[in-house]
Amino acid sequence: MNIHRLKRKLRRGGRRLIRRFNKRLRRRRKHRHNSKRRELISDELRERLSYSKLFYVVYVVAVSLLCIIMSQFSPNSSFKKWYYELTHKETVNKGVEREENVKEVDANVGRFLTKYRYRKFGPTNPEEIDPNAPMIAFTFDDGPSANSTKRILAALEANYCHATFFVVGRQTEQFPEELQAILAQGSEIGNHTADHKKLTDLSEDDMRQQLEDVDKSVEKATGERTTVIRPPYGAYDERVLGLLDKPVVLWDVDTEDWDSRNAQMVLDKVLSNVKDGDIVLMHDIYDSTAEAVELLLPKLKEQGFQVVSVSEMAKYKGKELELGKAYGKIEP
Repeated sequence: MNIHRLKRKLRRGGRRLIRRFNKRLRRRRKHRHNSKRRELISDELRERLSYSKLFYVVYVVAVSLLCIIMSQFSPNSSFKKWYYELTHKETVNKGVEREENVKEVDANVGRFLTKYRYRKFGPTNPEEIDPNAPMIAFTFDDGPSANSTKRILAALEANYCHATFFVVGRQTEQFPEELQAILAQGSEIGNHTADHKKLTDLSEDDMRQQLEDVDKSVEKATGERTTVIRPPYGAYDERVLGLLDKPVVLWDVDTEDWDSRNAQMVLDKVLSNVKDGDIVLMHDIYDSTAEAVELLLPKLKEQGFQVVSVSEMAKYKGKELELGKAYGKIEP
């Protein structure tokens, strides 16, 4: 074979081998590129999917939290109860200071209406009221509340006494059972407006709305409406008196229990100032006031006082509560 022909043959064979090699190399590169592309697409899909799952979880959690938060603005929510307890937490020691070796008044003394009646007639029906014996009216503003109102009602029940509770709208919505308990105990419910606003600052329509909201809440809970009105802060004028459709009840003895938050101070203020026909102002949203009432009732009965509601005192003293007038005390 000619050497030149052999060289040409070898060159052609080499070129074919190189082409094949390059072809295989290109295939391998293409395959690697496609694999890498597929991996990138797969990673991107997985990342997108993970993001969508995360978004879904966050969305569900956010909506759930929003629903929970919105539900806590309802009148009977646990948040509102917690907030109420927090804002009404006692800030001053409510304990009663008792001197040593001083004999406490026996609680059983309060089982009889008064010392006056007990001496004159002997033990009689404790549900009866003696119109000739001295009497005072206990009144409680800004309630009802969960704990203090129950304690006060229990003390009234144990001592055969009644009182008048001037309720506000936000509390009537939260504590309908306490409203029912007030009437069941024989006490009276009065109107203290929905939002504790000064009636003298309100228009006629706003004033009526403030009072009507409370009446509706009380009627919804008990089937009855309020019987008397106490203007917040004791603020009234001739215009207000002319618009109100129930007798206006103020007070003659202010215990200032909201300021002292101390049962001993409330006790001393009542015992040193109270007289026949007086209307005593307290608030059934403080534990210190409930404690003072528990101690006051037996002591007042020992001194000869009957503790009644405002309407009862007016009835037994033969006094008709008239519209257009404000009563700080009730005398025959």
